[in-house]
Amino acid sequence: MKRFASFAAVLCLALAPAALVSAAPKDYKVIYKADAEPEEGSQMAEYLVSLLGSGNAVADSEAAGGPERRIEIVNSGNMSLWEYEAYSRKGSIVIDGGGEWALRKACELLAGKLKGARVARGIAFSGSVEGEVLFDRSEGSDLRILVDNIWDYSKDTIPPAWQRLGVDCRDAVRAPQYAQMVRAYMPDVLALQEYSSHMDAEFLPRIAEWGYVHTTTGSDGNWNNTPIFYNSGKVEVVDCEFVLYTPKKWSNHGSKSFTSAVFRRKEDGKLFALINTHLWWKSEKAQPGSIQARAAQIRLILAQAQCIKARYNCPIFVTGDMNSEEDTLPIRQFFEEGFVPCYRAATVYANMENGHHICSPGDGFSRVSRRKGADRKTGAIDHCFIWNAGDTEVKVFDCITSYFTVPLTDHYPYFIDSRL
Repeated sequence: MKRFASFAAVLCLALAPAALVSAAPKDYKVIYKADAEPEEGSQMAEYLVSLLGSGNAVADSEAAGGPERRIEIVNSGNMSLWEYEAYSRKGSIVIDGGGEWALRKACELLAGKLKGARVARGIAFSGSVEGEVLFDRSEGSDLRILVDNIWDYSKDTIPPAWQRLGVDCRDAVRAPQYAQMVRAYMPDVLALQEYSSHMDAEFLPRIAEWGYVHTTTGSDGNWNNTPIFYNSGKVEVVDCEFVLYTPKKWSNHGSKSFTSAVFRRKEDGKLFALINTHLWWKSEKAQPGSIQARAAQIRLILAQAQCIKARYNCPIFVTGDMNSEEDTLPIRQFFEEGFVPCYRAATVYANMENGHHICSPGDGFSRVSRRKGADRKTGAIDHCFIWNAGDTEVKVFDCITSYFTVPLTDHYPYFIDSRL
């Protein structure tokens, strides 16, 4: 439960009157403790070494040995998700944090204190990354789009599998984590799927503080489960439409739809469009006709894209949970029309993983993926395309795989950094 706790941002940087330490960064061995989530611990140890630039050895606690000076990176379980602290202990330094982002911030602060200088006093500081913007845009990019299927679990009970794990998966607990993710990346546009009115009540007030608003909540009494939000300080809506897929047989209680929006950037007037969707979900075996249903839904998206191109002639991004791998009839329609996957278009970096893992009421959560393949081409069902790109350059396509995202949904969030 502590992993999901939220708290007011605090920051206290102070020198402590601890025992004197006289050592340069190169004198420390950076290690991670076994009580840390292993992936987080090892990554943060390597990150700190890169910040120090001193070639310190990286080792786990089993291999550390000896009484030499250490910088120990731990996840003791005593810190809330965004909280961190660092302190001197018997000539060594300990960094403790509730998660990867908190550990990362503590490493950066410590490196700033240690790099290029000898430490003459004890180290003591603590703080929180909650409410902070943490991740700069890729160099040369001027547009960021953030996307996720956030798992509609709107019940007021905690499933037994989650009770056994000691994790609360209800909206009131997950919403602050999603909000901090938005704050950390500060996209111009945010596209979500499986977004319920129940989640909206918890989530929207949090991101509204940073200027985010809906393009549309739906129409004709139908709630929009595939909303697009935008940073009103950066862009404005030129055109918007919400389409609920019909017939109801292929709409899954009104959750399958698309939202399209054309935006104008306030800074320079440049236009771009985004279509966000969630397609029908069942397999052909479970419900015959499902493949054709998804194919038909994509044809509606393609028609909408054609209309946007004809009227605005701007670059068009299409994102969403399409419940289809790349080499299937529904998705092949995009290729036939000249749409390019953003991971293929990316000129700087592309995450090639399938972006999926276990997270459900009955299973709990883990990093294990049950998709057909481990890479995007064979296993991904979340897709992002660009069409009518013109001079627009996709620079980065990446998944956000920090450990805190694993209990949030079975889809890793992803973002696209582009230059219009």
